[in-house]
Amino acid sequence: MSNMKINVDAPIKQKEIMACLEALDSPKYTYLGHPKNMMTQIQFEVSNYEEGKDIVAFTKGFLKSQPFGKAIVFRVLEDGKNW
Repeated sequence: MSNMKINVDAPIKQKEIMACLEALDSPKYTYLGHPKNMMTQIQFEVSNYEEGKDIVAFTKGFLKSQPFGKAIVFRVLEDGKNW
């Protein structure tokens, strides 16, 4: 099982996004900060996930299932990929 970094681009509700992702145990999200000082992006290291699982798709779906998820615009991308 390897670790992966992902970025969530969300100009609002960042605290709520961080709280709900960090509350998960599998996969485990660890907040790393804002990559390249981009204040709308939040970076996480993801571990403890099933090999071959699409973490980006899982993260998008999980955030959309939250009470705020359908009311905000956000993007999730593997670190190093371009928007």
